[in-house]
Amino acid sequence: MELNILGTASQLPTTNRNHGGYLLRWQGENILLDPGEGIQRQCVIGGLSVPAIRTICISHFHGDHCLGLPGIIQRLSLAKVTEPVSIIYPREGEDFLKRLLTCSDYHQTLSLHLLPISREGMVYQAGKLRIEAIKLKHRIPAYGFRIVQPGGFRFDKEKLIAAGIKGKSVGILKEKGELQTEKGIITRESVSKTIPDRVFTYVADTAPGNHVKPLMDHADLLLCETTFMENERDLAEAYDHLTTGTAAKAALDNQVAFLIATHFSERYRNTRVIEKELREVFPRSYAAEDLTRFSLVLKTKTLNVETLRKKNG
Repeated sequence: MELNILGTASQLPTTNRNHGGYLLRWQGENILLDPGEGIQRQCVIGGLSVPAIRTICISHFHGDHCLGLPGIIQRLSLAKVTEPVSIIYPREGEDFLKRLLTCSDYHQTLSLHLLPISREGMVYQAGKLRIEAIKLKHRIPAYGFRIVQPGGFRFDKEKLIAAGIKGKSVGILKEKGELQTEKGIITRESVSKTIPDRVFTYVADTAPGNHVKPLMDHADLLLCETTFMENERDLAEAYDHLTTGTAAKAALDNQVAFLIATHFSERYRNTRVIEKELREVFPRSYAAEDLTRFSLVLKTKTLNVETLRKKNG
C-alpha cells in the first residue's frame, strides 16, 4: 500500500505546501484523491505517472479539493488513454463537476465513467479494491472514502494433510465450506488461516463525531484532515474541521494502525509541532509533507517514509 502525498495545504497554499492531492497506488490501481490546484505538476516533480490514473475520488466541491481536476483530465486525454477513467463525487456537486470538465477547450478523447454518490456504501470496484463512501459533516455535502482489499482465507497445508484432505477434495472444501471425511465433517475454517480485510481510509473535511467510525474502524492507514491545532478548536468547530486532538483521538478510538495528518492551515509553518501534538494522543501519527511517500508493508505493519525523487527539467 503506497500513499503519495502531492500537497498538504488547506484553503491557501504556502511557499512550502501545495494545495492538497493524494495518489494511492495499491494492488495495481492508481487512485487520485481530491486533486487541488497544481497537482499535475506535483506528479511530474515527484516522478509519478498521471496517465496511469484510472480512478479519481472527490470528497466535496470546495476548490482546494477539486480545482486540479481539469488539468488531470486534459493530461489523460492528451496521453490518449484508452481505458475509461472513473470519477467518484457527491451527486449534489453535479453542476460543479460539469463546469470543471468543460472549463476550457481541448481535444477530448478520454472516456469518463461518472459515478455520483447518492447514498453511503460501496460505490465502485477498482480491480481488487472495493471503494466505499461514508457521509462527513461539513458545510456542503462531503464524503470520506474507505478503500478495502477484502480478506479471505488461506489453507494450512499441514492441517489439510492431518485431516487427509487432498486433490479435488480441497476444491470442494473451498467451494462448499465443509467436507464429509472418514474423520467426520471438516469445516474450511478448521484447516485455514483467516486473512483480514486491508483498509485505507481518507477522511476529508469534517466536524468530529461518531460518523467517522465506519470509515476509520481498524484502518491500516488513515489519511485525515487536521486543519487546526488544539489552541484553535473554536475555529475548527466554526468551520467543521478537525484538530490535532480530535483527529488523533478518533484514530485511537477506532484502532487505526497509522495516522497521516494533512490539510494544514496556512498559519502553521512548522508541521513538526503538529506531529508532536498528534503523538501526545496517538503515537503512530505523522504530519505529512509535500512530495512524501508512505509505503505500508501490510504483512509486518511496517511503515516506510521517503521523499519522492524529483526529476530535473
